[in-house]
Amino acid sequence: MASEKEIVLAYQQAHNAHDVDLALSYMTPNIRYMMTGLWTREGLDELRALESWDAALNSHLTYGDLKVRQGRMDCRGSETNDWYRLVGIDKVEFDSIKFEFKDDKIAHIRARIAPKGERALDSAMNDVVRWALDVDPAEVHELLP
Repeated sequence: MASEKEIVLAYQQAHNAHDVDLALSYMTPNIRYMMTGLWTREGLDELRALESWDAALNSHLTYGDLKVRQGRMDCRGSETNDWYRLVGIDKVEFDSIKFEFKDDKIAHIRARIAPKGERALDSAMNDVVRWALDVDPAEVHELLP
């Protein structure tokens, strides 16, 4: 039986290797992943789409300051990917990531982006939307009603 820390670090390694099936093998079938204030994904099908997207973007996660207590693990983390680099963001920091476990698998992830990362992402998205509005406003209005 693996410890909570070992499970999370094995998931991190699979994610960083872009091995979608292996990354998903560390999760329960009804996994719930919340990016606080932004979105929630539930179930392996939705997480498969997210892991596949992250693999395409060459996402790399780093977890640190890992603290395990009573079936939970709290940590900090960061993510780099090709899209972030393209829009001038070195990495996005998470000031809180909480993992909950069931039957030696990750059952729930709740992550909160640090304020500096939120501002950088907001600025990048605003720049992309402004550019897209100049190029094809009808398409942008269809994608972002």
